Amino acid sequence: MALNARPTRLDKQWQELMLLCAREKEFRTANRHAKLLRFMAERIEELAREMGFSDRQIHQREFRAEKSGDHISRILTEPSE
Repeated sequence: MALNARPTRLDKQWQELMLLCAREKEFRTANRHAKLLRFMAERIEELAREMGFSDRQIHQREFRAEKSGDHISRILTEPSE
């Protein structure tokens, strides 16, 4: 493992966002845990906004990033209108 393989703040945010989205999809599909779903949706929105995603990307859960080696190098956001 490379010396710089330690997760960056962006790596940690991305991992949390992807985990929350996966769990949200799982719970919605199973139609379970309505209160937990609301909490997850709020956290997804908060985290995605903090990372710079647009309202449309957040609403549609369209999150994209570029990776360089073991790290997220860039978040792919929409241009400002």
